[in-house]
Amino acid sequence: MQNEIHSADSLLAPSVALHPARTAGELMTIGFPRQHGASPAAAQEWIGFNVANIKFLVPHAHVSEISEMLPIFRLPNTGRWLLGLVNLHGNLVPVFDLASLIDGTCDTKSKTMLLVLGRGESIAAIVVNGIPNRKRFDASNRTPLPAFPAAIRDYVSNAYAEEATVWLELYHTRFFEMMARRIPG
Repeated sequence: MQNEIHSADSLLAPSVALHPARTAGELMTIGFPRQHGASPAAAQEWIGFNVANIKFLVPHAHVSEISEMLPIFRLPNTGRWLLGLVNLHGNLVPVFDLASLIDGTCDTKSKTMLLVLGRGESIAAIVVNGIPNRKRFDASNRTPLPAFPAAIRDYVSNAYAEEATVWLELYHTRFFEMMARRIPG
């Protein structure tokens, strides 16, 4: 049988299967086994993404959804960093272009996606290059902040090393608040 399950470890527990996930973040974790021997407090779950060849992290729990690009409706008299609004499940969600803020460009070789962060009235999206992925870092992965564009200095709080790659922790709530203040009106 082609779709045969070979291990009971990959099956959902009945209590999980009967209670639907409330958020996209919860949906993403269903079926992913926890690393054995890892203390939940020892490592933090992140979503890693790429913008203008810079690697960023946001806490996994703050991600509402990862979406294909949707039609974006421009808003007049706004900066190039605010692409406009998308209709996401009947809600208007602002879409920010972090790449234009740091004078970068979108990587046209990789798929462009929307990373939707927050919930309710505090929801916004960032255009990212490629498909975001799960990361796990703990205190031992912390590294000094590398050189990065001054335009994002206020929105980066920590850096984590993964072999030769450095990931910057994006303080996305501050980023969204500061961008909202730049919108006229």
